[in-house]
Amino acid sequence: MRRSRLFVEISLSVGQEIILAKDLSHYLLNVLRKQINTSITLFNGQGGEYVANLVSVTKKLAKLQIYEYKNINYESPLKLTLVQSVSRPEHMDYTIQKAVELGVQNIVPVITERSPPLHKIDKRRQHWNKIIIGACEQSGRNHLPQLHDVVTLTTWLTESQIGDCLVLSPTGIHNLCVSLSRHNIQHPITVLVGPEGGLSDLEIELAIEAGYLDINLGKRILRTETAATAILSICQIWHGDLC
Repeated sequence: MRRSRLFVEISLSVGQEIILAKDLSHYLLNVLRKQINTSITLFNGQGGEYVANLVSVTKKLAKLQIYEYKNINYESPLKLTLVQSVSRPEHMDYTIQKAVELGVQNIVPVITERSPPLHKIDKRRQHWNKIIIGACEQSGRNHLPQLHDVVTLTTWLTESQIGDCLVLSPTGIHNLCVSLSRHNIQHPITVLVGPEGGLSDLEIELAIEAGYLDINLGKRILRTETAATAILSICQIWHGDLC
């Protein structure tokens, strides 16, 4: 049976004893229902993972002792950045979760013309960060992707772009697989995906002017979360670790 994995934001070392925070203790003891002497995998986002034993429970707090370090790295050789237009909460959550599972290293939420209103940005960022952590716990990643600050698309396009840049467009004139066949595997790839309703014609033009290649994924119109998952998967198949 697969060992449960938990993310902790502290330094870790073999032999160390730690007491989990209240929320993690509750999750471990009441949700996962772990018993004394159960092994748990811990990681802190700095690379590798640690195996710990649940040694005691005091005042509903779980105490663990680390007994092994494993230098495990499941990061993709392809440096992928997803520039995702802010979409409806449930679609944004799904996109971020799947992007993490598919190995992206950077997630950039951008506000576009057709993005829904974004209220309480700090709380949304905290929520997205929890999704990133959960996806890393589930998928086995020991490095957390970087969640960038929310910016407008125009602001992002004026900044330095990361590697070879692609923008999804239903009227795009470039084929993704042909473009990837010409891509240097050592170069990062940045993918820009629109919200519900897609990017406006002006936004696509601005992206192209900023150096993005307009990509057409086919005749069918994909939902924003489907489009992001599809193009990230294809990129990983060509130059990443899915094949």
